[in-house]
Amino acid sequence: MSGLELAGPLIMLLLGTGYAVVGWGLFRLRNWARVIVMLLMVIEVAGLVPRISMAKLGAPLFWYGMQIAVAVATGWYLAQAPTVIDAFAKQSQRSARILTDKSE
Repeated sequence: MSGLELAGPLIMLLLGTGYAVVGWGLFRLRNWARVIVMLLMVIEVAGLVPRISMAKLGAPLFWYGMQIAVAVATGWYLAQAPTVIDAFAKQSQRSARILTDKSE
C-alpha cells in the first residue's frame, strides 16, 4: 500500500489540526488567525469559481453560489467590520502590554 491510502488520513489530520489552531486563534482574538481566515476565504472563492461556472441549473448552482456568498460575507466581515477590527486590535495591544509588563 502506498499513496493516498496511507497519506490521506495523515493529510486530513494535519489539515484538521491546522483548522483547530486557527479556530482557537479566532476564539482568543488573535489577529494572525483573522488574517489566515481571510486568506482561506479568498482561496475558497477561487476554488469555487470553476465549479459554479460549470454547474447545471438547479441545486448545484444554488449550492456553489451559497458557498461563495458565505465565504465572501465572512471575509468581508473580518476585514471591514469596525467592531471586529477593534476587538482584534485591543487583544493585540493587551498582549503587547502583558509582554512588556513581564519583562520589567
